Amino acid sequence: MKEYKAYGIVAWPIRILVIGLLLASAMTWAGSTYDHPFDDAVAAGMMAPECAQVRQMRAGSLLSASLPDPPVCRSFFLYRASFSDAASDVPSYTARVMRSRVDEFQQLVGYTCLLWLVLIIAAMALAQVIRVLTRPFRGSTERHMVQRTAVAAQRPSL
Repeated sequence: MKEYKAYGIVAWPIRILVIGLLLASAMTWAGSTYDHPFDDAVAAGMMAPECAQVRQMRAGSLLSASLPDPPVCRSFFLYRASFSDAASDVPSYTARVMRSRVDEFQQLVGYTCLLWLVLIIAAMALAQVIRVLTRPFRGSTERHMVQRTAVAAQRPSL
């Protein structure tokens, strides 16, 4: 029984740390997905035949190009003009967005996990301090009842 109890004492902090690390990783991935969204309007412009002039323009050349007339091409034009390594087809665009997400995730996940570890360890330490400080008060009612019963048993009955 003591082995199981000792295992439980060790296991619950490890479980909390693992859950915290998984949560930190998920939050970091959600943040990188939010920062680098896949824009359907850009993909529609890439597939539209009337956007051929935007597809042919040099990527990152905002000042040398003119805004296209078809509305479907505007998002694609702004994307092509804004980035010097902008893709001109949907698979390349998808790969670029995913690469941007993965790069941001790899850059931030270590810091996020470290922050979560510090917060979780601080919370567990605070819980232990509270537990130690309240130890004298735990079970005082039961001890008092046992002492009263023992005293009553020692008194002579009338």
